Amino acid sequence: MAKLEALKPVLMLSPHLDDAVFSCGHFLMAHPSTIVVTVLAGAPEVTHEGYNSKTTGKTYAPDAIKVRRDEDLHAMNSLGATPIWLDLLDSDYAAYRPATNYVEVMRHEIARVLDETRPGSVFAPLGLIHSDHLAVSEACRTLMSEYALTWYLYMDLPYGLASRITVSKRLRAFRQRADLVAFDGYDAEPGLKQRVMSLYETQYEQTRQNYRKRFDATTRGAERYWRVENPL
Repeated sequence: MAKLEALKPVLMLSPHLDDAVFSCGHFLMAHPSTIVVTVLAGAPEVTHEGYNSKTTGKTYAPDAIKVRRDEDLHAMNSLGATPIWLDLLDSDYAAYRPATNYVEVMRHEIARVLDETRPGSVFAPLGLIHSDHLAVSEACRTLMSEYALTWYLYMDLPYGLASRITVSKRLRAFRQRADLVAFDGYDAEPGLKQRVMSLYETQYEQTRQNYRKRFDATTRGAERYWRVENPL
């Protein structure tokens, strides 16, 4: 497989405020000017007991998301990347989403960012395990034929290491509407990715506990990418 050389400027779509680094940390180190768009980075103005309050210690949703945005800003600054945060709600706040097709809402907002930033290459999650990851991936899949850009998929980590069957199923779903070209992952000095991942203090230990067997491989790299060609 060939080395992935993305056409600049590069834009990467991240479902949550840690996914881009966990899934693509080595790539981001090699492309320090990447724009990282976190799709689900908003919060309703409510007090809420859930995942974000548990991991941040903040029950007021805007305070919880501010903690997570601050972590993301620290990580992006360390990588020389530019963060963009969309005010859409992740599944922790699903009860506060509008009564509409939220994938379509995501698609509309992602399209707006593409129009504003005009990237050369766009990286989207394959869409594994987590409902938010799948939703963002599906929103992107509908845009691939509409925007004549160079599109790539990245494997969601650590989810992709936890379920190879799920990876195969998602690849088959994409191959029904496009051709996929696989690329080698990126390597970096051992420990570099782990250090950037650890900047997400509220997420690092929680993810390690949930995916103990796959977490070490994620910190070392384990990144996979595919270029999308001839999308329908």
